[in-house]
Amino acid sequence: MSRRAEGLSRLAKAATPTVLGLVGVLLLALPLRLAQGVVPTPVLPLVVVFFWSIYGPSYLPAGSIFVIGLLQDFLTGGPLGLWPAVYLIVQYIALSQRSYFAGREQGVVWLGFAFAAAVAAIILWLVMSLMSGALLPVGGLFAQMVATVALYPVFAAGFSHLHSRVIVEV
Repeated sequence: MSRRAEGLSRLAKAATPTVLGLVGVLLLALPLRLAQGVVPTPVLPLVVVFFWSIYGPSYLPAGSIFVIGLLQDFLTGGPLGLWPAVYLIVQYIALSQRSYFAGREQGVVWLGFAFAAAVAAIILWLVMSLMSGALLPVGGLFAQMVATVALYPVFAAGFSHLHSRVIVEV
């Protein structure tokens, strides 16, 4: 393989988590209706940020997470900076517990993700309630986070396969 091809391969591998996060934002912004609107659209970028912060933090730096969140703010019409802040807090939670999660079974990591998703939901609800001047209902946000937490193992399994077979090349 030539040096140029090797360089492009390394760049593609390094960019994969960021691209996954950006694709997750685009999917979140699309008017998709899962199960005819019964199941809320999961927050896939949250899964990307948490997973890669534990298993490949060098592949998803804070700058990439900021861009992912900013794109989400632009596409969803939210206050600029809210999603980047939420994602960076989730990254901090994952990184601070990374050594604990390393080598643990996936059920433990899933509980860690559930905690991080709960923190994200509380922050989102508080900021949006403060901005609106009233306590907003939590039902829709709660349902969206439950859907996100429920689907975490599916996406984590796919990301794990991608990480071990493509990015790290074990």
